[in-house]
Amino acid sequence: MAHIALDAFGGDHAPYEEVKGALLFVEKTKNKVTLVGDEKQISHLIPKNFSGVDVVNAPERFGMGEKPTEILKSPETSMNVAAKLVKDGKADAFVSAGNTGALLVLGTFVLGRIEGIERPAIATVMPSKVGGTVLIDAGANLSLKPQQYVHLAIMGLAYAKGILGKSNPKVGILNVGLEEEKGTDTIKEAYNLLKEKFGDVFYGNVEGRDVFYGDVDVVVCDGFSGNVVLKTSEGVGLFVADMLKGSIKNSNLFQKIGALMMRGTFQKFKETIDYRKYGGAFLLGINGIAVKAHGASDSEAIFNALNVANSGIKNGIVQAIKGSV
Repeated sequence: MAHIALDAFGGDHAPYEEVKGALLFVEKTKNKVTLVGDEKQISHLIPKNFSGVDVVNAPERFGMGEKPTEILKSPETSMNVAAKLVKDGKADAFVSAGNTGALLVLGTFVLGRIEGIERPAIATVMPSKVGGTVLIDAGANLSLKPQQYVHLAIMGLAYAKGILGKSNPKVGILNVGLEEEKGTDTIKEAYNLLKEKFGDVFYGNVEGRDVFYGDVDVVVCDGFSGNVVLKTSEGVGLFVADMLKGSIKNSNLFQKIGALMMRGTFQKFKETIDYRKYGGAFLLGINGIAVKAHGASDSEAIFNALNVANSGIKNGIVQAIKGSV
């Protein structure tokens, strides 16, 4: 049985959506969740005699706009306490929808880096034609040294194998073109290092659109580029969904009948682009499991973020990365 600590005051809709998502997760999976936050505000949201959920009091909340390094000076914040539960062996993983930079700081300085990994990174699964592409880094490191792209590839391939179940995953590096000579000096040097290290496993350069086509299973990039890809894809998905909805609303009777017949297809499309389905992103490269949920997470997204953490526990993602290093 997995035991996950959840920062109950991390997201925009805390603590209500966090508690609701935790209750659903415990009910469906029979695992255990420790809710970390202001005990007075959390306790009355938990039904009486509901087993599998407990509360650890952490009276302070770390804001989205605060300087990330200040989290180390804020020991009573819910995110800090949740991380320490993992550090002390009282939880197998922790999940937070809070400040991304603070999560990175806690992962690096409280849980510690895996030996051989210079920069922990955020890894998220993007929808693709073949079941998902691991995008790493999705926002932790705005710039990287060439050798650090190799570390990203090691972690991303471990994710693709251990969590997504891909037997022979390929890795590519995000660039402005497919040709080997394209890109900055850093990207060119990283390209050569990846080719030398991974051989045929290295696909080569990929462009932003290739993230969704499934020719590669892992795309490595700096956190600035990765976060732009992530946020742009979210925006495009919502835009297309809204356009379809508006077009159907303004269509004639026969078009509306056709749309009704396509309802199942539209629903499948909506689920594919819905960030809530993917739940959260791993912070990889640390000695523990930390999952970052979307700041705007509702209970469904929190439920799925807890499932992401649970998959990391069950599949030994930390051990897999250590073995790959």
